[in-house]
Amino acid sequence: MKALIFDVDDTLYDQIQPFQKALEKHLEVAETLLEPIYIASRKYSDEAFEAVNSGEMTLKDSHIYRLQRALADFGIEISSEEALTVQADYSRYQGQLTLAPEFRDVFDYCQQADIVMGVITNGPHQHQLKKITSLDLFRWIPQENVLISGAVGLAKPSREIFDLLAEKLQLSAADIYYIGDSFDNDVVGCFNAGWKSIWLNHRNHLPSQKEIHADYTLQHRSELLPLLKTLRQ
Repeated sequence: MKALIFDVDDTLYDQIQPFQKALEKHLEVAETLLEPIYIASRKYSDEAFEAVNSGEMTLKDSHIYRLQRALADFGIEISSEEALTVQADYSRYQGQLTLAPEFRDVFDYCQQADIVMGVITNGPHQHQLKKITSLDLFRWIPQENVLISGAVGLAKPSREIFDLLAEKLQLSAADIYYIGDSFDNDVVGCFNAGWKSIWLNHRNHLPSQKEIHADYTLQHRSELLPLLKTLRQ
């Protein structure tokens, strides 16, 4: 392993926390439904992201779509205006993110072990950059090693965005590992590009494709550092 590249959303921080705060501020939702609604919103978010990329949907409409569809799955209806109000607070809370504590040790270890670090994340440029800044990632990761889909016009799981970073790092695909929480974007993207994948499956998702497997699957962020030390032996 010569490089370790990170996803951002729900990998480096717990994305359900800002979502939960925004939802609870405006709606009365049973606590037991918060995580299922969040998981549903991620599914519809991925659908909407493809539509935004293809020009079929505006970013504003995608925010309405993903929340209305997720809530409808649990019998909750909200207006477009209410969805945008929740989204506004969700975005604001995302600007107050806290890095998952396990990653501080991971970043420090990678620096000490001369493992190159980078980021590939899907989303609008300024929106994702705000998160990256809030998480203080540039303390460990050079800005030139960070690729945001909205800035480069490429997105996971397309192999082109992985190839672009490999070219920037001047490393072969076989030397690069990637960690992320999304099977469809991260594991499939790594498979397409020939990278090694570490699937942080902390929400117990099932793989969407039987013919594709993650190289390593973790249930908890705390498992990453021991894995890295084993891989470097």
